[in-house]
Amino acid sequence: MNKLYADIKNNYWVQSTMNSYSLMFFSLNNVFALVILLVTFFTPYVGLCGLVSVVLINLFAFFLGFNRDEIRNGIFGFNALFLGLALGYEFTFNAPFVALFITAVLTLLLLTVWLKGLFTIYNLPFLSFPFILSYWVVSLASSHLLGIHLDENHIYTVNDTMRHQDSSFYQLVHSADTLNIFPFALIYFKTLAGTFFQSGVLGGILVALGLLYFSRIAFSLSVIGFFFAYFFYSVFGADVTDLNYNLVGANFIFLAIAIGCFFLIPNTYSYITVIVLIPVLILIALAFSKILGILQLKAYSLSFSFVCTAFLFMLNHRWLQKYLHVVTLQYFSAEKTIYKYLNSIQRFKNEHLYKISLPFSGEWNVSQGYDGKITHLGDWSKALDFVIVDSKSNTYREPGFRETISRESFYCYNKEILAPFDGYVYDIINQVEENDVGDMDTEKNWGNTVILNHLNGLFSQISHIKKDSFTVFIGEYVTKGTLLATCGNSGRSPEPHIHFQLQTTPLVGAKTMPYPISYFIERKGIEKTLKISAVPDEGSFISNVQVNELLILSFSFLPGHKMSFKNEKTLENINWEVFTDAFNRTYIYCEKSKSYAYFINDGVMLYFTDFEGDKNSLLFSFYLAAYRQLLGYYENIKIKDSVPLIHFNNKIVQFFQDFVAPFYLFTKANHSSTFAYADNLYAPQHLIINTEIETKLIHYTFKKVNFELELKNQRVHRFTIHNKNKTESFINSND
Repeated sequence: MNKLYADIKNNYWVQSTMNSYSLMFFSLNNVFALVILLVTFFTPYVGLCGLVSVVLINLFAFFLGFNRDEIRNGIFGFNALFLGLALGYEFTFNAPFVALFITAVLTLLLLTVWLKGLFTIYNLPFLSFPFILSYWVVSLASSHLLGIHLDENHIYTVNDTMRHQDSSFYQLVHSADTLNIFPFALIYFKTLAGTFFQSGVLGGILVALGLLYFSRIAFSLSVIGFFFAYFFYSVFGADVTDLNYNLVGANFIFLAIAIGCFFLIPNTYSYITVIVLIPVLILIALAFSKILGILQLKAYSLSFSFVCTAFLFMLNHRWLQKYLHVVTLQYFSAEKTIYKYLNSIQRFKNEHLYKISLPFSGEWNVSQGYDGKITHLGDWSKALDFVIVDSKSNTYREPGFRETISRESFYCYNKEILAPFDGYVYDIINQVEENDVGDMDTEKNWGNTVILNHLNGLFSQISHIKKDSFTVFIGEYVTKGTLLATCGNSGRSPEPHIHFQLQTTPLVGAKTMPYPISYFIERKGIEKTLKISAVPDEGSFISNVQVNELLILSFSFLPGHKMSFKNEKTLENINWEVFTDAFNRTYIYCEKSKSYAYFINDGVMLYFTDFEGDKNSLLFSFYLAAYRQLLGYYENIKIKDSVPLIHFNNKIVQFFQDFVAPFYLFTKANHSSTFAYADNLYAPQHLIINTEIETKLIHYTFKKVNFELELKNQRVHRFTIHNKNKTESFINSND
């Protein structure tokens, strides 16, 4: 079975056909596609027309040179499936019909390319508009074609039933028609079957099960969308059985999935939006049906396509992206979308910000933080003051006999001030004399100061600098960590300290703005904690992360870098290579499993951002093991992070979590890692890192895997997986 699935996935033409089927429900799932394919063949002639139409349009698009990936993803094929099924349903087979069928598919390709280009201008999907227009063209033209005959069997259903009553296949297809179930469920299943021009309840049940298998969120939205269509039809006094005919009910299912979880991030507001749009869709569907009835045309999925594109067009013209969030990276899976979205806003909410570091080396104390009670008030409230203190919390060396406290007595005086980020030196003030201890220059409040322009509207200001200590000049480009000057005691500064703030204008003393420090180590007593994208608290002891050479080199995965790990039991070699894609995302690729692990290395931290591919592969295990890795060695620091539930959860728990994921996560998958061994505390050449990934519900652990990364010889030497009672070890083939 696994081999068959792999063969389907790797065959371009088979996969392009499968995707054309599943994309009708905004999916690229092969199992769901096979279910739909099976259901279309409940009426063999109709199913064959649909299949031939898909194959033909994909062939035409391929040989005419259209985008290969779009063909593979079913972009051209799903409208062809609609058209092929509709033509097979409405017309009888003969030689003229074959010519008409091929011409209709070519017409569809023409309209698809035209509408795709037109809608792309407005950043909108073309949905089923090509099918609707192509169908209308054929329907209007066929009345003038004497060789084309309508198939009236589906109109006179009693005669059709009598004709097939001895057919065991027909009896099987319609075996569920007499089930004693709720009227709503019966109409829902018939509607799902009718989406593929089938009339049996069994077909609808199979499609519903396929939809449930593919996505719990999409399934629940299909039920919600159809329920409210059923409800409003009853309220308005319309005939609910009309939902079963001519794809009327399918419009509400398509809209619910499209708006509820495909084009928008599924959440409470997207579900509410679906409910609000249902009565709007009813009115538009009834209006279109009335207008088109004059021309003896069927609306089919026109109302869904119209309402969906109109609503998305409206969203594209919002000033504020609030409540409803448009999907930017399409996974064709509501579960992937919501879990990765929730994980990314938690992990990367400040990823768009510059990675500002502390403007000093060594450990300092935050003497005054944000909203400090001394000088950090009003427009200047989001600033930080730094000093160095000793074990007695003194900022200066205690004077000896007959000595007085001077500037030089303070630990931070004349200490190096470093650039917090890359940028240009915008301004320097270097005319203010140093204060004696206890004195202040209130006229020249900021003292000697440097302003750095980090571009894109961000400036940093460092003040109270020692006069004539500057090592840079105005206009000079500096990188993070460049020596700028030394700490002094100028301006409104009774004792030496560093004043640091970030602002949006280059003026000295401009209004401050809150801005996190990318990474720093916070010490409380002897306990140290890594802080990521945070603002230091007043009174805390903080320092920049000191990176370690072994960690830097071991996790230096540059594009072109190749890795090979050998299973110590089977001796099988698994090869990886590092690449960069068109979006400048760096990833590790495994040719054997066709898997991708995307990561970022910012010089202080290596962290993985996404994974696509085989979750049974070694690369997936490595993705979890090195999910977030600090590139500095700190003996007792535990690195913690959250993992998308789509990547790591108990399957049964995950099934139920999927239904409520847009509203609440009752399970969480967590990553934690610690340094288990180092041969040298100061300059280790051999390290072992232990990692644990677990999924929990409150205090109960559903699933847990442990990993061990052994580093030496400036690379990952050994990678070990501990899963339940099984242990696998992989050694670097170069060692």
